[in-house]
Amino acid sequence: MKAILTAIVAIFLLPACGPDEAVRVQLTPDQRDTFQAIASRRIETLRPLLDSICTATFEDRVANATDSIVQRRLEEETRLRSRLPQISGQ
Repeated sequence: MKAILTAIVAIFLLPACGPDEAVRVQLTPDQRDTFQAIASRRIETLRPLLDSICTATFEDRVANATDSIVQRRLEEETRLRSRLPQISGQ
């Protein structure tokens, strides 16, 4: 009996635990300016770090992208060459 009562209570209470509705906040112009200033300072703080990471990984990313492009072209060439006997045989 206790298990049934617990299940019934859970069935009615679980929907109440759902996500809250999104609240839209309307900022005043002063609040918006303050927020923009804080965000700009944080971005400027992170910019040197992100630039150094980008510079350090640039060569590897270009090599990976180039390898991927070359691999796709080779696969396409193989696919087209496999169709060539079918076309010339007709």
